[in-house]
Amino acid sequence: MTIAMAARRTRLMTFVVLMLVVAACNRNQSQQATNTAPPPAPAEPAPVAQPPAVPEPPSIPPGTETAVNSVDSVSLNRPADAPEAIVIHVSGMTSSMGWTEPKLAQVTEEGSDPSVVVFRFVATSPQNPDAGRVAQPIETELRVASLPPEVKTIRIISASNEVTAPIAQ
Repeated sequence: MTIAMAARRTRLMTFVVLMLVVAACNRNQSQQATNTAPPPAPAEPAPVAQPPAVPEPPSIPPGTETAVNSVDSVSLNRPADAPEAIVIHVSGMTSSMGWTEPKLAQVTEEGSDPSVVVFRFVATSPQNPDAGRVAQPIETELRVASLPPEVKTIRIISASNEVTAPIAQ
């Protein structure tokens, strides 16, 4: 084989390879055009989620007796002068300043557990309930002359929690 023939053959092979590459490129582009959907329109940016606003506590009319915000502690003592009596001392927090007349109001429910006596820790709302939204400590004490022998527990309920105390025999 002569050099001229070898050069022609090389050019011919180069031409064939080049044609195959071009054909393959065109085929891929046409396949892509028919097999894929057009790109979607750019989406609008999602709005940034804002945390929900903390609602103001509902306004309580002045002079309303209602549950205090929380009960923090309950202590039970038996007075030396009356061993069958029990003194219940409760402390907690109000949602604002100015609450008065704290007391324990007994809760009676049909079919409740007879071994548990339940009291709601209540107080009277201030004359200006929206002024001074600063928590304030509050406490009260109740002397119960006697409890039935089956009572083993005292439960104190507030607006946001409850505390249970066992009665020492």
